[in-house]
Amino acid sequence: MRATLADPLPWQSGFDCVETQLRTLGRDRHALCAMELRSPAPFTMQGFIDFNRKYCDALASWNLYVNGDNPVARTNVAPVKCPPNNVMLHAFSYTIKTLDDRSPTLVVAGAGELREGHLNDDAIVRRGKVDPCAMYAKAAYVMDVMEERLTGLGGT
Repeated sequence: MRATLADPLPWQSGFDCVETQLRTLGRDRHALCAMELRSPAPFTMQGFIDFNRKYCDALASWNLYVNGDNPVARTNVAPVKCPPNNVMLHAFSYTIKTLDDRSPTLVVAGAGELREGHLNDDAIVRRGKVDPCAMYAKAAYVMDVMEERLTGLGGT
């Protein structure tokens, strides 16, 4: 289930909103499967690392990590029009119990043009390039990552 906030909240306060929604539905924190954030501008590499550390600490405080891995998908979007002043929670997704045989659904995190496992500027696909060939290479990389993630979860 995906919930979009009518009024985005600062991301830290957003965790309280998520918990209230889950508790209302009789679900615990482990039902959380995705957070959709909106940022004032794209992060610098160091800005991303610093933000990610705080965000991961919040997930860890909820005891959500599985074998040391973060299972909660996240998107970070920096809107061109009407960007927020701070990082905000825009929407979140969570699991629900169903009573029918509907096909299962899944959520995966988005991907950027940063080669996985490498948090440094040199790992950016076609770093600093925005010509059509570079944008194609960036998009192709992202689509390959997304396809691999979906396949790994049994999706298409």
